[in-house]
Amino acid sequence: SNDGKRGVWTKTGELPLRKKGNGRSIMVSEFLSEECGRLKLNAQQHQENSSIPQEARTYLQPGKDREGYWTSEHLIDQVKTKAIPIFETLFPNCIGLFAFDNSSNHAAFRHDALVASKMNLKPGGKQPKMRNTVFGLNNQYQSMVNENGEPKGMKQVLIERGLWKNGLNADCQLCKDKVDDITRIDCCARRIISLQPDFLAQKSALEEAILEAGHLCIFYPKFHCELNFIERYWGAAKRYARENCDYSWSSLQRVVPVALESVDTIMIRKFARKAWLRLLV
Repeated sequence: SNDGKRGVWTKTGELPLRKKGNGRSIMVSEFLSEECGRLKLNAQQHQENSSIPQEARTYLQPGKDREGYWTSEHLIDQVKTKAIPIFETLFPNCIGLFAFDNSSNHAAFRHDALVASKMNLKPGGKQPKMRNTVFGLNNQYQSMVNENGEPKGMKQVLIERGLWKNGLNADCQLCKDKVDDITRIDCCARRIISLQPDFLAQKSALEEAILEAGHLCIFYPKFHCELNFIERYWGAAKRYARENCDYSWSSLQRVVPVALESVDTIMIRKFARKAWLRLLV
């Protein structure tokens, strides 16, 4: 969106009539590799592995009245059913390192993840039922639900760990105001529990899915899109689309796949090497 050509020729004093809104759009999720460009099987490989999708690319027509919006569930399904099977076919007996930027979808947790911000001070309520865990030097087992099947809440969890102090509130004002202070470790119940090793070690749903498949996952630093070479790929594809689309819906549907294919493997490798140079500077 917001990528259309905005310059037009008009008579002096005449204003162009523009459409309201950006219109319909197509969302694309893609995986790239410096080795093979787009993560996809050729015709022979796909024939030999017909149960696997030929390419990792996924399309979505976003909108409340269309296919909804792209979520972490969409991405995890794409990773598990497309990207990983294709990678394992292309690179057998290899461990893949999947790199993502720091978007909210990529950082989303599973419903039972150990996340202090989702907990209440007392048992029950709308807080989720979190997975059981271990704590301490002896890896002592701890259930996160009580005998009634309700989430325990922060107070009971801290009591069982010997960390509860009388008078603790769920949150303190400094934490609510997001005041950074590394020396503030026991100001409120949420602060204490958020600094526990098992809560600190909690991984996102995306990372857990990739690790469970036997591969690795990393995230690019925030606000550094120049390190992610797929951004240059998107830019090149969008440029082709702008120059070859008349901005009708039928034209957009036709041009988007062609625009993506217009960026060949050699160009993708050049983008990747530029990103590596950024990392080395």
